[in-house]
Amino acid sequence: MAHQLIGAHHFTRPTKMKAFSKLWFAAQAFSLLFAGSVTAEEGCYSFVQKLAEQTAHSSYVQTPMLQVDTGRITYDHYQRIRFRGEHTFWRKENLPFQLEFMHPGMHFIRPVQLYSWENGQAIPIKFSSKYFDYREVQDLHIEQDEARMGFTGFRILSKLGRTGATSPMNETLVFQGASYFRGLGQDQTYGLSARGLAINTSIEGKEEFPDYTQFWLEKPSKQADSLVFCALLNSASLTGASRFVLKPGKATEIEVETKIFPRATTSASEIGVAPLTSMFFHGENSTQHYGDYRPEVHDSDGLLIQQDNNWLWQPLAEVPYFTLQTTPVAQLTGFGLIQRDREFEHYQDLEAHYHQRPSVWVEPLNDWGEGAIRLLRLHTDSDIVDNVVAYWTAPNAKQAQELKYRLSWRSEDPPEHPLGKVIATRATNRAVDGLPGHQGRIRFILDFNQLPKFKGSLKAMVSVDGPADTKPVVIQANPSIKGWRVIAQIYPKTCEQPIFFSIQLTDGRNPLTEMWSYPIPKDLCTAQ
Repeated sequence: MAHQLIGAHHFTRPTKMKAFSKLWFAAQAFSLLFAGSVTAEEGCYSFVQKLAEQTAHSSYVQTPMLQVDTGRITYDHYQRIRFRGEHTFWRKENLPFQLEFMHPGMHFIRPVQLYSWENGQAIPIKFSSKYFDYREVQDLHIEQDEARMGFTGFRILSKLGRTGATSPMNETLVFQGASYFRGLGQDQTYGLSARGLAINTSIEGKEEFPDYTQFWLEKPSKQADSLVFCALLNSASLTGASRFVLKPGKATEIEVETKIFPRATTSASEIGVAPLTSMFFHGENSTQHYGDYRPEVHDSDGLLIQQDNNWLWQPLAEVPYFTLQTTPVAQLTGFGLIQRDREFEHYQDLEAHYHQRPSVWVEPLNDWGEGAIRLLRLHTDSDIVDNVVAYWTAPNAKQAQELKYRLSWRSEDPPEHPLGKVIATRATNRAVDGLPGHQGRIRFILDFNQLPKFKGSLKAMVSVDGPADTKPVVIQANPSIKGWRVIAQIYPKTCEQPIFFSIQLTDGRNPLTEMWSYPIPKDLCTAQ
Protein backbone atom coordinates (compact mmCIF):
# COMPACT_ATOMS: atom_id res chain seq x y z
CA MET A 1 0.00 0.00 0.00
CA ALA A 2 1.42 3.38 -0.96
CA HIS A 3 2.02 5.88 1.81
CA GLN A 4 2.19 9.62 1.79
CA LEU A 5 5.32 10.75 3.61
CA ILE A 6 5.35 13.00 6.62
CA GLY A 7 7.86 15.63 5.73
CA ALA A 8 7.42 14.96 2.02
CA HIS A 9 7.49 17.67 -0.61
CA HIS A 10 4.21 19.42 -1.39
CA PHE A 11 4.12 19.32 -5.16
CA THR A 12 2.06 21.48 -7.48
CA ARG A 13 1.30 20.52 -11.02
CA PRO A 14 3.25 22.71 -13.46
CA THR A 15 0.93 24.75 -15.65
CA LYS A 16 3.45 25.41 -18.40
CA MET A 17 6.84 24.23 -19.57
CA LYS A 18 9.68 25.59 -17.46
CA ALA A 19 13.24 25.97 -18.67
CA PHE A 20 15.84 24.02 -16.73
CA SER A 21 18.11 26.21 -14.61
CA LYS A 22 21.38 27.15 -16.30
CA LEU A 23 23.13 26.77 -12.95
CA TRP A 24 21.78 23.23 -12.58
CA PHE A 25 22.94 22.26 -16.09
CA ALA A 26 26.36 23.74 -15.29
CA ALA A 27 26.55 21.57 -12.17
CA GLN A 28 25.84 18.42 -14.22
CA ALA A 29 28.53 19.33 -16.74
CA PHE A 30 30.98 20.03 -13.92
CA SER A 31 30.33 16.62 -12.33
CA LEU A 32 31.15 14.83 -15.59
CA LEU A 33 34.34 16.83 -16.14
CA PHE A 34 35.38 16.31 -12.54
CA ALA A 35 35.03 12.53 -12.84
CA GLY A 36 38.00 12.40 -15.20
CA SER A 37 40.37 13.45 -12.42
CA VAL A 38 39.59 10.51 -10.15
CA THR A 39 41.56 7.27 -10.35
CA ALA A 40 39.83 3.90 -10.62
CA GLU A 41 41.18 2.76 -7.26
CA GLU A 42 39.52 5.62 -5.39
CA GLY A 43 35.99 4.61 -6.34
CA CYS A 44 33.05 6.97 -6.51
CA TYR A 45 33.20 8.26 -2.90
CA SER A 46 36.37 10.30 -3.28
CA PHE A 47 34.91 11.95 -6.37
CA VAL A 48 31.53 12.72 -4.76
CA GLN A 49 33.15 14.22 -1.65
CA LYS A 50 35.03 16.69 -3.81
CA LEU A 51 31.89 17.49 -5.78
CA ALA A 52 29.84 18.00 -2.58
CA GLU A 53 32.45 20.31 -1.09
CA GLN A 54 32.62 22.33 -4.31
CA THR A 55 28.81 22.52 -4.50
CA ALA A 56 28.63 23.82 -0.91
CA HIS A 57 30.60 26.91 -1.98
CA SER A 58 28.04 27.82 -4.65
CA SER A 59 24.49 29.14 -4.35
CA TYR A 60 21.79 26.55 -3.69
CA VAL A 61 19.90 25.50 -6.80
CA GLN A 62 17.14 22.90 -6.45
CA THR A 63 16.81 20.35 -9.21
CA PRO A 64 14.26 21.86 -11.62
CA MET A 65 10.99 20.13 -12.34
CA LEU A 66 10.68 18.10 -15.50
CA GLN A 67 9.47 20.02 -18.54
CA VAL A 68 6.37 17.88 -18.93
CA ASP A 69 2.99 17.78 -17.21
CA THR A 70 3.63 14.63 -15.19
CA GLY A 71 0.54 15.40 -13.12
CA ARG A 72 -1.59 13.86 -15.87
CA ILE A 73 0.01 10.50 -14.95
CA THR A 74 -2.32 9.62 -12.08
CA TYR A 75 -1.78 6.93 -9.46
CA ASP A 76 -3.71 4.40 -11.57
CA HIS A 77 -1.72 5.30 -14.68
CA TYR A 78 1.54 5.10 -12.78
CA GLN A 79 0.83 1.58 -11.58
CA ARG A 80 0.25 0.48 -15.18
CA ILE A 81 3.57 1.75 -16.54
CA ARG A 82 5.73 -1.38 -16.46
CA PHE A 83 9.48 -1.63 -16.53
CA ARG A 84 10.57 -4.04 -19.25
CA GLY A 85 12.41 -6.87 -17.53
CA GLU A 86 14.46 -7.64 -20.63
CA HIS A 87 16.08 -4.18 -20.29
CA THR A 88 17.16 -4.49 -16.66
CA PHE A 89 20.54 -2.73 -16.45
CA TRP A 90 23.51 -5.17 -16.26
CA ARG A 91 21.16 -8.07 -17.11
CA LYS A 92 22.95 -8.98 -20.35
CA GLU A 93 26.19 -9.40 -18.41
CA ASN A 94 24.43 -11.61 -15.87
CA LEU A 95 25.75 -9.57 -12.95
CA PRO A 96 24.60 -10.34 -9.37
CA PHE A 97 23.10 -6.85 -9.01
CA GLN A 98 20.88 -5.23 -11.63
CA LEU A 99 18.92 -1.98 -11.93
CA GLU A 100 15.41 -0.92 -12.84
CA PHE A 101 14.58 2.74 -13.30
CA MET A 102 11.63 4.75 -12.00
CA HIS A 103 9.39 6.66 -14.39
CA PRO A 104 8.19 10.21 -13.62
CA GLY A 105 4.55 10.69 -12.69
CA MET A 106 2.15 11.67 -9.90
CA HIS A 107 4.23 13.77 -7.48
CA PHE A 108 7.57 12.40 -8.72
CA ILE A 109 8.48 15.36 -10.92
CA ARG A 110 12.16 16.06 -10.22
CA PRO A 111 14.74 13.98 -12.09
CA VAL A 112 17.79 12.26 -10.66
CA GLN A 113 20.91 11.73 -12.75
CA LEU A 114 22.25 8.17 -12.76
CA TYR A 115 25.75 7.01 -13.68
CA SER A 116 27.45 3.67 -13.97
CA TRP A 117 30.90 3.98 -12.37
CA GLU A 118 33.38 1.92 -14.38
CA ASN A 119 37.19 2.09 -14.27
CA GLY A 120 37.14 5.41 -12.47
CA GLN A 121 34.76 7.02 -14.95
CA ALA A 122 31.13 8.13 -14.65
CA ILE A 123 29.09 6.86 -17.60
CA PRO A 124 25.65 8.53 -17.80
CA ILE A 125 22.57 6.31 -17.83
CA LYS A 126 20.15 8.25 -20.01
CA PHE A 127 16.37 8.17 -19.92
CA SER A 128 14.77 6.17 -22.73
CA SER A 129 11.25 4.96 -23.39
CA LYS A 130 12.75 1.58 -24.35
CA TYR A 131 12.88 0.74 -20.64
CA PHE A 132 9.10 1.03 -20.18
CA ASP A 133 5.95 -0.73 -21.37
CA TYR A 134 3.23 1.85 -22.10
CA ARG A 135 0.64 -0.50 -23.58
CA GLU A 136 -1.82 0.01 -20.73
CA VAL A 137 -1.56 3.82 -20.88
CA GLN A 138 -1.58 4.36 -24.64
CA ASP A 139 -4.12 7.18 -24.31
CA LEU A 140 -1.46 9.36 -22.60
CA HIS A 141 0.98 9.22 -25.55
CA ILE A 142 3.89 9.39 -23.12
CA GLU A 143 6.47 8.47 -25.77
CA GLN A 144 6.20 11.93 -27.32
CA ASP A 145 7.61 13.47 -24.13
CA GLU A 146 10.72 11.27 -24.05
CA ALA A 147 13.16 14.11 -24.84
CA ARG A 148 11.93 16.03 -21.77
CA MET A 149 11.71 13.07 -19.38
CA GLY A 150 14.15 11.86 -16.74
CA PHE A 151 14.37 9.04 -14.20
CA THR A 152 12.98 9.84 -10.75
CA GLY A 153 14.63 6.96 -8.92
CA PHE A 154 15.77 3.37 -9.29
CA ARG A 155 15.44 -0.12 -7.89
CA ILE A 156 18.32 -2.47 -7.10
CA LEU A 157 17.65 -6.13 -7.82
CA SER A 158 19.71 -8.93 -6.29
CA LYS A 159 19.74 -12.68 -5.77
CA LEU A 160 17.83 -12.21 -2.50
CA GLY A 161 15.45 -15.15 -2.05
CA ARG A 162 16.53 -16.84 -5.28
CA THR A 163 15.78 -20.57 -5.33
CA GLY A 164 17.88 -21.44 -8.39
CA ALA A 165 20.37 -20.08 -10.90
CA THR A 166 17.61 -19.28 -13.38
CA SER A 167 15.23 -17.76 -10.82
CA PRO A 168 14.39 -14.09 -11.32
CA MET A 169 16.24 -11.35 -9.48
CA ASN A 170 14.29 -9.71 -6.66
CA GLU A 171 13.86 -6.15 -5.46
CA THR A 172 16.17 -5.33 -2.56
CA LEU A 173 16.39 -1.53 -2.36
CA VAL A 174 14.59 1.41 -3.94
CA PHE A 175 15.38 5.14 -4.00
CA GLN A 176 12.68 7.60 -5.04
CA GLY A 177 11.64 11.03 -3.81
CA ALA A 178 13.88 13.53 -1.96
CA SER A 179 16.38 11.34 -0.06
CA TYR A 180 13.98 8.52 0.81
CA PHE A 181 14.86 4.86 0.33
CA ARG A 182 13.43 1.50 1.41
CA GLY A 183 15.02 -1.92 1.70
CA LEU A 184 13.96 -5.54 1.99
CA GLY A 185 15.36 -8.56 3.78
CA GLN A 186 14.30 -12.17 3.28
CA ASP A 187 10.51 -12.73 3.17
CA GLN A 188 9.64 -9.08 3.76
CA THR A 189 7.33 -6.54 2.13
CA TYR A 190 8.08 -2.83 1.85
CA GLY A 191 7.26 -0.80 4.93
CA LEU A 192 9.09 2.03 6.66
CA SER A 193 11.55 4.32 4.87
CA ALA A 194 15.00 5.67 5.65
CA ARG A 195 16.28 9.08 4.57
CA GLY A 196 19.66 10.59 3.82
CA LEU A 197 19.24 13.34 6.43
CA ALA A 198 16.44 15.13 8.27
CA ILE A 199 16.97 18.90 8.57
CA ASN A 200 15.07 21.06 11.10
CA THR A 201 12.40 18.36 11.32
CA SER A 202 11.32 19.28 14.86
CA ILE A 203 11.06 23.01 14.04
CA GLU A 204 7.58 23.75 12.73
CA GLY A 205 7.63 25.50 9.38
CA LYS A 206 11.43 25.32 9.05
CA GLU A 207 12.01 21.77 7.82
CA GLU A 208 14.21 21.26 4.76
CA PHE A 209 13.98 18.24 2.53
CA PRO A 210 17.39 17.44 1.04
CA ASP A 211 17.45 15.65 -2.29
CA TYR A 212 19.71 12.94 -3.61
CA THR A 213 20.21 14.51 -7.03
CA GLN A 214 22.85 12.19 -8.55
CA PHE A 215 23.90 8.57 -8.06
CA TRP A 216 27.03 6.72 -9.16
CA LEU A 217 26.71 2.90 -9.08
CA GLU A 218 29.97 0.98 -9.12
CA LYS A 219 29.71 -1.84 -11.62
CA PRO A 220 29.95 -5.11 -9.65
CA SER A 221 31.98 -8.17 -10.57
CA LYS A 222 30.19 -11.44 -11.36
CA GLN A 223 31.23 -12.78 -7.94
CA ALA A 224 30.22 -9.70 -5.93
CA ASP A 225 28.08 -10.20 -2.83
CA SER A 226 27.74 -6.46 -2.19
CA LEU A 227 27.04 -3.37 -4.29
CA VAL A 228 28.78 -0.04 -3.73
CA PHE A 229 27.24 3.23 -4.88
CA CYS A 230 27.49 6.93 -4.05
CA ALA A 231 25.10 9.86 -4.04
CA LEU A 232 25.20 13.66 -3.92
CA LEU A 233 22.92 15.22 -1.31
CA ASN A 234 21.77 18.78 -1.92
CA SER A 235 19.86 21.17 0.33
CA ALA A 236 19.57 24.87 1.09
CA SER A 237 21.77 24.68 4.21
CA LEU A 238 24.24 21.92 3.30
CA THR A 239 25.52 19.43 0.79
CA GLY A 240 26.58 15.85 1.45
CA ALA A 241 28.45 12.98 -0.11
CA SER A 242 27.12 9.51 0.71
CA ARG A 243 28.61 6.08 0.10
CA PHE A 244 26.44 2.96 0.41
CA VAL A 245 27.48 -0.68 0.63
CA LEU A 246 24.46 -2.96 0.11
CA LYS A 247 24.64 -6.56 1.40
CA PRO A 248 21.39 -8.50 0.79
CA GLY A 249 20.42 -11.36 3.06
CA LYS A 250 17.95 -12.61 5.63
CA ALA A 251 18.67 -9.26 7.25
CA THR A 252 19.72 -6.91 4.46
CA GLU A 253 22.45 -4.53 5.60
CA ILE A 254 23.41 -1.15 4.19
CA GLU A 255 26.57 0.51 5.44
CA VAL A 256 26.27 4.27 5.01
CA GLU A 257 29.03 6.85 5.14
CA THR A 258 28.06 10.49 4.73
CA LYS A 259 30.24 13.59 4.83
CA ILE A 260 28.36 16.83 5.39
CA PHE A 261 29.47 20.24 4.09
CA PRO A 262 27.52 23.21 5.58
CA ARG A 263 26.84 26.13 3.26
CA ALA A 264 28.23 29.49 4.32
CA THR A 265 25.02 31.39 3.60
CA THR A 266 22.43 29.27 5.46
CA SER A 267 22.93 26.93 8.41
CA ALA A 268 20.74 24.15 9.76
CA SER A 269 19.48 24.43 13.33
CA GLU A 270 19.03 20.67 13.58
CA ILE A 271 20.48 17.77 11.61
CA GLY A 272 18.75 14.41 12.05
CA VAL A 273 21.01 11.45 11.34
CA ALA A 274 19.72 8.10 10.03
CA PRO A 275 16.09 9.28 10.06
CA LEU A 276 13.45 6.56 9.86
CA THR A 277 9.91 7.33 8.69
CA SER A 278 7.05 4.96 9.48
CA MET A 279 3.29 4.62 9.97
CA PHE A 280 1.28 3.84 13.10
CA PHE A 281 -2.49 3.99 12.67
CA HIS A 282 -3.77 1.87 15.54
CA GLY A 283 -2.61 -1.12 17.60
CA GLU A 284 -3.35 -3.28 20.60
CA ASN A 285 -2.75 -0.27 22.89
CA SER A 286 -5.19 2.00 21.03
CA THR A 287 -8.36 3.31 22.63
CA GLN A 288 -10.23 3.29 19.31
CA HIS A 289 -9.97 1.52 15.95
CA TYR A 290 -11.92 3.93 13.71
CA GLY A 291 -14.37 1.18 12.73
CA ASP A 292 -11.50 -0.72 11.08
CA TYR A 293 -12.05 -4.48 10.78
CA ARG A 294 -8.30 -4.97 11.18
CA PRO A 295 -7.23 -5.31 14.84
CA GLU A 296 -3.91 -3.54 14.21
CA VAL A 297 -2.50 -1.40 11.41
CA HIS A 298 1.10 -0.22 11.59
CA ASP A 299 4.49 -0.52 9.88
CA SER A 300 6.28 -0.30 13.23
CA ASP A 301 5.05 -0.88 16.77
CA GLY A 302 7.90 0.49 18.88
CA LEU A 303 11.09 2.52 19.23
CA LEU A 304 14.07 0.56 20.57
CA ILE A 305 17.17 2.35 21.93
CA GLN A 306 20.42 0.74 23.07
CA GLN A 307 23.04 2.50 25.19
CA ASP A 308 25.78 0.01 26.13
CA ASN A 309 23.94 -2.83 27.92
CA ASN A 310 20.80 -0.80 28.57
CA TRP A 311 17.78 -1.32 26.32
CA LEU A 312 14.74 0.98 26.23
CA TRP A 313 11.47 0.00 24.52
CA GLN A 314 8.78 2.56 23.86
CA PRO A 315 5.62 1.26 22.18
CA LEU A 316 4.23 3.58 19.52
CA ALA A 317 0.80 5.00 20.21
CA GLU A 318 -1.71 7.36 18.68
CA VAL A 319 -1.44 11.08 19.43
CA PRO A 320 -4.19 13.71 19.16
CA TYR A 321 -2.13 16.12 17.03
CA PHE A 322 1.67 16.39 17.30
CA THR A 323 4.21 15.19 19.88
CA LEU A 324 7.99 15.44 20.01
CA GLN A 325 9.98 13.41 22.51
CA THR A 326 13.71 13.77 23.09
CA THR A 327 15.69 11.00 24.79
CA PRO A 328 19.24 12.14 25.68
CA VAL A 329 21.89 9.52 24.91
CA ALA A 330 25.48 9.96 26.14
CA GLN A 331 26.91 7.28 23.86
CA LEU A 332 24.54 5.69 21.38
CA THR A 333 24.98 1.99 20.63
CA GLY A 334 21.93 1.65 18.38
CA PHE A 335 18.31 2.58 17.78
CA GLY A 336 15.51 1.59 15.46
CA LEU A 337 11.82 1.48 14.65
CA ILE A 338 10.77 -2.11 15.17
CA GLN A 339 7.86 -4.19 13.90
CA ARG A 340 7.92 -6.76 16.70
CA ASP A 341 4.46 -8.27 16.25
CA ARG A 342 4.74 -10.94 13.50
CA GLU A 343 1.34 -12.67 13.85
CA PHE A 344 -0.95 -12.39 10.81
CA GLU A 345 -4.00 -12.86 13.07
CA HIS A 346 -3.19 -9.57 14.78
CA TYR A 347 -3.54 -7.64 11.49
CA GLN A 348 -5.88 -9.67 9.25
CA ASP A 349 -4.72 -7.82 6.13
CA LEU A 350 -4.26 -10.04 3.06
CA GLU A 351 -2.97 -7.17 0.89
CA ALA A 352 -0.70 -5.01 3.07
CA HIS A 353 0.95 -7.94 4.94
CA TYR A 354 1.84 -5.81 7.96
CA HIS A 355 3.20 -8.90 9.72
CA GLN A 356 5.97 -8.98 7.09
CA ARG A 357 7.00 -5.34 7.28
CA PRO A 358 10.69 -4.93 8.16
CA SER A 359 12.23 -3.38 11.24
CA VAL A 360 15.21 -1.10 10.70
CA TRP A 361 18.08 -1.06 13.20
CA VAL A 362 20.74 1.68 13.14
CA GLU A 363 24.27 1.06 14.47
CA PRO A 364 26.85 3.87 14.58
CA LEU A 365 30.19 2.78 13.09
CA ASN A 366 32.13 5.82 14.28
CA ASP A 367 31.91 8.07 17.34
CA TRP A 368 28.79 10.21 17.18
CA GLY A 369 29.46 11.74 20.59
CA GLU A 370 26.73 12.98 22.89
CA GLY A 371 23.29 13.54 21.44
CA ALA A 372 19.66 12.47 21.60
CA ILE A 373 17.06 10.31 19.89
CA ARG A 374 14.04 12.29 18.80
CA LEU A 375 10.66 10.72 18.11
CA LEU A 376 8.14 12.87 16.26
CA ARG A 377 4.56 11.66 15.86
CA LEU A 378 1.53 13.12 14.11
CA HIS A 379 -2.10 12.15 14.32
CA THR A 380 -3.57 10.27 11.37
CA ASP A 381 -7.01 8.87 10.64
CA SER A 382 -5.92 6.54 7.84
CA ASP A 383 -3.18 4.07 6.97
CA ILE A 384 -1.84 5.92 3.92
CA VAL A 385 0.07 8.61 5.83
CA ASP A 386 3.52 8.07 7.31
CA ASN A 387 3.20 9.83 10.67
CA VAL A 388 6.24 8.71 12.70
CA VAL A 389 9.86 9.91 12.42
CA ALA A 390 12.80 8.84 14.61
CA TYR A 391 16.37 10.11 14.27
CA TRP A 392 19.56 10.92 16.17
CA THR A 393 20.68 14.51 16.51
CA ALA A 394 23.71 16.23 18.03
CA PRO A 395 23.78 19.57 19.91
CA ASN A 396 25.97 21.23 17.25
CA ALA A 397 24.53 21.11 13.73
CA LYS A 398 26.80 23.76 12.21
CA GLN A 399 30.06 21.84 11.83
CA ALA A 400 31.24 19.63 8.98
CA GLN A 401 30.65 16.03 10.02
CA GLU A 402 31.47 12.56 8.79
CA LEU A 403 28.96 9.95 9.87
CA LYS A 404 29.22 6.19 9.49
CA TYR A 405 26.48 3.74 10.39
CA ARG A 406 24.84 0.48 9.41
CA LEU A 407 21.14 0.05 8.59
CA SER A 408 19.76 -3.45 9.05
CA TRP A 409 16.40 -4.29 7.44
CA ARG A 410 15.42 -7.25 9.58
CA SER A 411 12.45 -9.27 10.84
CA GLU A 412 13.81 -9.86 14.34
CA ASP A 413 15.32 -7.77 17.10
CA PRO A 414 19.09 -7.16 16.94
CA PRO A 415 20.90 -10.37 17.92
CA GLU A 416 22.88 -8.39 20.51
CA HIS A 417 19.68 -7.88 22.56
CA PRO A 418 20.00 -10.55 25.32
CA LEU A 419 17.18 -9.40 27.61
CA GLY A 420 13.49 -10.16 27.80
CA LYS A 421 11.26 -8.24 25.42
CA VAL A 422 7.84 -6.62 25.60
CA ILE A 423 5.68 -8.35 23.01
CA ALA A 424 2.35 -6.73 23.90
CA THR A 425 1.21 -3.50 25.52
CA ARG A 426 -2.47 -3.09 26.36
CA ALA A 427 -3.99 -0.11 28.14
CA THR A 428 -7.39 0.77 29.54
CA ASN A 429 -8.96 3.54 31.60
CA ARG A 430 -12.30 1.78 31.92
CA ALA A 431 -13.50 -0.77 34.45
CA VAL A 432 -15.00 -3.09 31.85
CA ASP A 433 -14.20 -6.16 33.97
CA GLY A 434 -16.21 -4.86 36.92
CA LEU A 435 -13.30 -4.60 39.34
CA PRO A 436 -13.81 -1.98 42.07
CA GLY A 437 -11.69 1.11 42.71
CA HIS A 438 -11.27 2.05 39.08
CA GLN A 439 -11.96 5.79 39.36
CA GLY A 440 -8.98 7.80 38.10
CA ARG A 441 -6.99 4.66 37.31
CA ILE A 442 -5.17 3.60 34.18
CA ARG A 443 -4.15 -0.01 33.84
CA PHE A 444 -1.39 -1.42 31.66
CA ILE A 445 -1.19 -5.12 30.82
CA LEU A 446 2.28 -6.01 29.55
CA ASP A 447 3.51 -9.34 28.19
CA PHE A 448 7.24 -10.18 28.35
CA ASN A 449 9.04 -13.18 26.88
CA GLN A 450 12.56 -14.35 25.98
CA LEU A 451 13.82 -13.68 29.50
CA PRO A 452 17.28 -15.11 30.30
CA LYS A 453 17.45 -17.85 32.92
CA PHE A 454 17.26 -16.58 36.48
CA LYS A 455 17.04 -17.84 40.03
CA GLY A 456 14.54 -16.74 42.63
CA SER A 457 11.48 -14.61 41.94
CA LEU A 458 10.83 -11.80 39.50
CA LYS A 459 10.64 -8.24 40.74
CA ALA A 460 9.39 -5.13 38.96
CA MET A 461 11.30 -1.87 39.01
CA VAL A 462 8.69 0.85 38.54
CA SER A 463 9.26 4.57 38.02
CA VAL A 464 7.04 7.55 37.23
CA ASP A 465 8.23 10.82 35.77
CA GLY A 466 5.39 13.27 36.24
CA PRO A 467 2.41 13.97 38.54
CA ALA A 468 1.00 10.49 39.20
CA ASP A 469 0.88 7.75 41.82
CA THR A 470 1.17 3.99 41.37
CA LYS A 471 0.35 0.82 43.26
CA PRO A 472 2.41 -2.41 43.43
CA VAL A 473 2.33 -4.39 40.20
CA VAL A 474 1.08 -7.92 39.73
CA ILE A 475 3.39 -10.42 37.97
CA GLN A 476 1.85 -13.59 36.54
CA ALA A 477 3.24 -16.48 34.53
CA ASN A 478 1.83 -16.49 30.99
CA PRO A 479 2.30 -20.02 29.60
CA SER A 480 0.70 -19.12 26.25
CA ILE A 481 3.73 -17.00 25.34
CA LYS A 482 6.27 -18.86 27.50
CA GLY A 483 6.72 -15.65 29.39
CA TRP A 484 5.23 -13.33 31.98
CA ARG A 485 2.38 -10.84 32.33
CA VAL A 486 2.67 -7.63 34.33
CA ILE A 487 -0.44 -5.70 35.41
CA ALA A 488 0.36 -2.17 36.52
CA GLN A 489 -1.78 0.75 37.68
CA ILE A 490 -1.13 4.47 37.54
CA TYR A 491 -3.24 7.32 38.98
CA PRO A 492 -2.57 10.69 37.29
CA LYS A 493 -3.01 13.78 39.47
CA THR A 494 -3.39 16.02 36.42
CA CYS A 495 -3.49 15.48 32.67
CA GLU A 496 -1.98 18.88 31.87
CA GLN A 497 1.63 17.81 32.42
CA PRO A 498 3.65 15.04 30.72
CA ILE A 499 3.74 11.68 32.50
CA PHE A 500 6.12 8.83 31.67
CA PHE A 501 5.54 5.41 33.21
CA SER A 502 8.43 2.89 33.15
CA ILE A 503 8.73 -0.77 34.17
CA GLN A 504 11.59 -3.27 34.05
CA LEU A 505 11.71 -6.84 35.40
CA THR A 506 14.75 -7.85 37.45
CA ASP A 507 15.94 -10.71 39.65
CA GLY A 508 16.43 -8.22 42.45
CA ARG A 509 19.91 -7.25 41.30
CA ASN A 510 20.24 -7.56 37.54
CA PRO A 511 17.85 -6.51 34.75
CA LEU A 512 16.09 -9.40 33.03
CA THR A 513 14.14 -7.35 30.50
CA GLU A 514 14.41 -4.15 28.53
CA MET A 515 12.96 -1.03 30.12
CA TRP A 516 9.38 -0.44 29.00
CA SER A 517 8.60 3.28 28.88
CA TYR A 518 5.26 4.85 27.99
CA PRO A 519 4.17 8.49 27.70
CA ILE A 520 0.59 8.79 28.96
CA PRO A 521 -1.52 10.41 26.22
CA LYS A 522 -4.30 12.79 27.24
CA ASP A 523 -7.11 10.65 25.85
CA LEU A 524 -5.93 7.78 28.07
CA CYS A 525 -5.11 10.02 31.04
CA THR A 526 -8.73 11.10 31.40
CA ALA A 527 -9.76 7.97 33.28
CA GLN A 528 -13.43 6.95 33.41
